[in-house]
Amino acid sequence: MAGERRTATPWAFMAATAILWGSAFPAIRIALHDYAPTDIAVLRLATALVLLLPSLCTGRISRLRRPDLLRMAGFGLTGMTAYQLLLYAGERHVEGGTAAMLVATSPVFATVLGMLVLRERPGAWGLAGLAVALGGALVVAMASGGGGGSQTGMAMIILAAAAQATSFILQKPLLARYSGMDCIFYGSLFGLLPLLVCAPGAAAHAVTAGGQQSAAVLWLGLGCTVLAFCTWSRVLHAATASTSCLVLYAVPVAALLLDAVLLGTLPAPMAQVGGLIVLAGVAMAAMRRPPKARPQRPEQPERPRERERERVTS
Repeated sequence: MAGERRTATPWAFMAATAILWGSAFPAIRIALHDYAPTDIAVLRLATALVLLLPSLCTGRISRLRRPDLLRMAGFGLTGMTAYQLLLYAGERHVEGGTAAMLVATSPVFATVLGMLVLRERPGAWGLAGLAVALGGALVVAMASGGGGGSQTGMAMIILAAAAQATSFILQKPLLARYSGMDCIFYGSLFGLLPLLVCAPGAAAHAVTAGGQQSAAVLWLGLGCTVLAFCTWSRVLHAATASTSCLVLYAVPVAALLLDAVLLGTLPAPMAQVGGLIVLAGVAMAAMRRPPKARPQRPEQPERPRERERERVTS
């Protein structure tokens, strides 16, 4: 539109978000040396809640309305509890870069759920992208599955991507009434509730864990949750939806680079090819064209015969 003002594309915030989210995958691998998956989930969510408490006390976090209680709880249980537990358990057997490429299939699951739940129509591009991305995930699985444990780990990560996609579908209507900070606070709160039974064990492991492993857990709460959320919010505020999706494509790249630098590991070459196929499929689905609006017919000038008929009837 001519009167619509466009802000500059927030490339710095997009790069920061990709790096912060990508750093989660090697951080998880480091933390798993001394922590169980439940420990990491408990400490990460607790760290995020503690860091967001000042925003709650100052009124920057909105009050949760009763009609939205169940949907917000579902968002927390799928996007925080299920996603994190499945991802952490899967990364016990899968490299961080491979895990990031498999998690990149999350938009594909979101497309399927959008069709089933929200009655969205992805169109030909969306369906083609879905098929390509799933084919790429299959290539990654076949290239990286050296044993039963690796296959089980990859299955868990794919389930984590499906859980994340479910949380996106549940969160979408909430964003019309709540800010991103509201969602991350209440999502973390509901996500932590079923894990409270594991809190004593997590606290005990935090006492005996190494400094590097504990720092990785704290980084997951601070950098990969709170800071990444802040930068992602700036991206959503300033960029279009198609531009924002570039962040999702850059996360596996950042994870691969950080995994190589910090841990000295890289997926097999064929797994990297499969990851590129996954990203290509997600890009195809994101580029689907919206349905064309029917052009409005211009009002026809009144015909002389109709004017004459009106004159006679009057």
